Amino acid sequence: MDPFIAGINRRKGPSKGKIIFLLVLLVQLVLVGAYWRWQGGKDDNAGPEVKPEQPVKKGATSAKATAAAFSPQAEQLLTRAHGLRQADQPAQARDALYKLLEMNLPEARQREVIALLGEVNIQLLCSPIPMAGKEYYAIQSGDSLDRIARKFKTTIALLKKMNGMTSDQIRRGERMLVFSGLFTIQVKKSTNEMDLLLDGALFKRYRVGTGKFNKTPAVEFTIIDKIENPAWWKDGKVIEYGDPENVLGSRWMKIESATHPEIKGYGIHGTKEPESIGKQSSAGCIRMLNEEVEELFDLVPRNTLVTIAD
Repeated sequence: MDPFIAGINRRKGPSKGKIIFLLVLLVQLVLVGAYWRWQGGKDDNAGPEVKPEQPVKKGATSAKATAAAFSPQAEQLLTRAHGLRQADQPAQARDALYKLLEMNLPEARQREVIALLGEVNIQLLCSPIPMAGKEYYAIQSGDSLDRIARKFKTTIALLKKMNGMTSDQIRRGERMLVFSGLFTIQVKKSTNEMDLLLDGALFKRYRVGTGKFNKTPAVEFTIIDKIENPAWWKDGKVIEYGDPENVLGSRWMKIESATHPEIKGYGIHGTKEPESIGKQSSAGCIRMLNEEVEELFDLVPRNTLVTIAD
């Protein structure tokens, strides 16, 4: 064969085997593309991309979550308690509030219930309305308000409030309401709160100030003395009530510990610094708002147990 013609034959194009190989490769590529398009279509209904939530600070609670936690039953009971109080039915209002405290309430709503309970209990106690612990007593010859108060382990001020009295005069043969319930006091330093308990049940909660740097001793005390408009001793000098330097406020209740007799000089008193309430702010005593220490002073007698805890 002519070499020129042979060269032309060699340049005619790919062989038959190469053509078949290319066709098979093309079919495979088409099949792979179809497969991936099918896989992508499976997620068409997956929905929009969900962005991660922003982190929530520890202890933060949304208003919606708080409202949801306060059940309709609790809301109904609280509304009923407010209505009963306005209708001058504090005993029924108190019962509704105690039921509320048995529920698992959000912290803010629990504080609201406890505050209302304290107001209702004071209204109920300082009135002629019957309640557990109250009874009628027939005044006998030789009685005085002080003698009756000592007999029933209560205070003259409470006897007068319950009976609507404006003087200390009493008459033999008349009947008067007396109170024999047992008050105790618990102070929690970590929250600067004081709970007044009546026969073991919460009666009222007060915000208080306690000792700076945890100075208030966490022991059991007893109220051994009560003084109105107290003078204050400082550096061997007497500072009379009303003097701007007198820090004791309008009432002083001296407390001592039978188990720790070496602990001296502590008491529950008022303050001229209301902004210090709710803080560790005193030299070691328990501070209260003046109007609240006056209320407590009238309710609790000497020998009332005061337990202070960390």
